[in-house]
Amino acid sequence: MSYIYHKSFIYKGFYVFLFIVMLGLLGCDKNGPVIPPEPKPITQKSVVFNDIEKLAIPFSFLKTMDKIVATAGGASTSSILMLRSILDSFAENSFAHPVSGKTIAVTARPLESIINPEDLLNPDSPDGMIPVGLFNRFDLAPVDGSNCGEYRIVYAKKSSGPLDRLTMIFEARIPNPDPSQGLAGCAPITDFWAQRSQDADATQTVTELEKFYYQGISGVQPVVKAENYGLPLGQLRVNLFKTPDPGQIKWSLREFLVSFDENDGRAIFKPEPVDDSPIAALFRATTSLPDGFNETDQSEFHDSFLGQSLCNLVNPDRINSNASAADVINGIRAGYDPKFNDFESISQDEDDNPAADTDAQLLDQVQARLASLPDLTGVSPDQLMNRAGTMTCGGCHQFSAGKNLGNGATWPASLRFVHINEAGELSPLLTEVFIPKRIQIAQQFKENRDAFQQIAAPCPGVVSASESVTVSKVKKAREHDIYKNVDTARDQIQQVIQAPVTQSEKSEKLKTILPELKEATDLARKRERAAQGAYTPARTH
Repeated sequence: MSYIYHKSFIYKGFYVFLFIVMLGLLGCDKNGPVIPPEPKPITQKSVVFNDIEKLAIPFSFLKTMDKIVATAGGASTSSILMLRSILDSFAENSFAHPVSGKTIAVTARPLESIINPEDLLNPDSPDGMIPVGLFNRFDLAPVDGSNCGEYRIVYAKKSSGPLDRLTMIFEARIPNPDPSQGLAGCAPITDFWAQRSQDADATQTVTELEKFYYQGISGVQPVVKAENYGLPLGQLRVNLFKTPDPGQIKWSLREFLVSFDENDGRAIFKPEPVDDSPIAALFRATTSLPDGFNETDQSEFHDSFLGQSLCNLVNPDRINSNASAADVINGIRAGYDPKFNDFESISQDEDDNPAADTDAQLLDQVQARLASLPDLTGVSPDQLMNRAGTMTCGGCHQFSAGKNLGNGATWPASLRFVHINEAGELSPLLTEVFIPKRIQIAQQFKENRDAFQQIAAPCPGVVSASESVTVSKVKKAREHDIYKNVDTARDQIQQVIQAPVTQSEKSEKLKTILPELKEATDLARKRERAAQGAYTPARTH
């Protein structure tokens, strides 16, 4: 009996031990099940970093410019010379439009044109450019994942007063590191930014971001490379307000792409029409048309505006009759035909506001077009024109502030022409509307690698002319179709630069290749623009 009892005791002890082990594996303790902690939510730190003291040295303007120069290719150049290409353009009073071929007048900027580029590169100079913010714009990614959106650095000139301001926004659009995976291929980038919400402090955050922008992270090339600023995607945008007379020379925004000088092949920043900022006179009476434009041009623009652009501007209201003001502001887009974009967008006063002095016939056509959309209420022609203004650079930055957009929405304020100022402060438009939406997108993508794009309501009478952008089944980002022709032209430029021929012979060959590069770049940008957004049908800001 003692043997049997002893054996039974051993069995019982084994089962008790096994039960305790199972409780541990199941996450139980004396107080009940141990619930794993909830994943920490993504915060603003994962979409914007604006600690200007921490940014000053790791993101110096000189460091960014030197990196762009080092990765541009072409003939030998310097950051000073590349900046000079921007400053020299401010002395011009017109540019040839790359699509229409028309000569487009601009206001010359004498005070900006004489800035010493060495001073811009020197943070101790009164004209020194300092970093004020980094922005994660994954929300601009297309649904096919051909790229992963934009990753921006904003620089501001040290200001001596309200009439002495200048900002430069380096808007790098990043290729998908693994385009064969579609949008999910962007996960290394989005996960990197999501992790910034968990950083111990700002020092850790800026250290990690410096790696991302200048060295790259595992499987992802550095952000700051010349090709990401216009070869073919991405751009540099500049806010100009260094003026002797704000009544004559007003706050203006311009856009530049990396290109090459046709004479010697060195990398430059070339002026480009400002995206989604059409020539304001085209919204007005025929008598207001600038030189070189006629009624046929205006009629063509109106037809385009009344088509897909108008539908984009009321899309959030049409797909959701209960859309909130934030839904409307985050959801409206324009997608103006690039053929009509201006080379400057004036954000001061009403000079470039589509809702100011709008052609009466156009307003009648807008009224009829709005009435033809049976799933739309609550937007008047005047409110529609206000929406049109918000999508231009000038409107987004200033003149649209406080404008009534219909259905309870009012365009929020900027910080007097900027959305991040010299002190790194953020505008109400960012803090109240845009940033919360970007956080929501980042959180959703962290949990689910699929897009949750806004539905595009049908646009009656419009046959989509957009080209579908098919994701290449390749591993390397620059092997995607939209990059190939651009890179081929860049390779040809490099071969010309290195050829053992005279400078005049090189110049002649460059004059043949550079139009091919421009054509390839324009086509790539057109195709990218045509791809539906992962989070909005059109993506322009």
